[in-house]
Amino acid sequence: MSSSAMPTYEAIYENGHLEWIGDEPTPGRHRVQVRVLDSETNTHDRDEVRRAFEKARGAWGTNKSLDEVEAEIQELRDEWDRLN
Repeated sequence: MSSSAMPTYEAIYENGHLEWIGDEPTPGRHRVQVRVLDSETNTHDRDEVRRAFEKARGAWGTNKSLDEVEAEIQELRDEWDRLN
């Protein structure tokens, strides 16, 4: 399976438990890969989060190619990382 077909979810891992941020995977058993980003929970200003979601909204409904959508998503990730 290519990485573009795999959904990505974000969570906070604390004391053996995941607290999902945003969408959650469907119930059931899933094979996962885990990448630990940092050991501290970063907090984001609600306005920053809202702006990021507003930019991401509608990305699939604009007749863009998969490459164009992935490039936009990468831009948003880079911007998000700069805010941390």
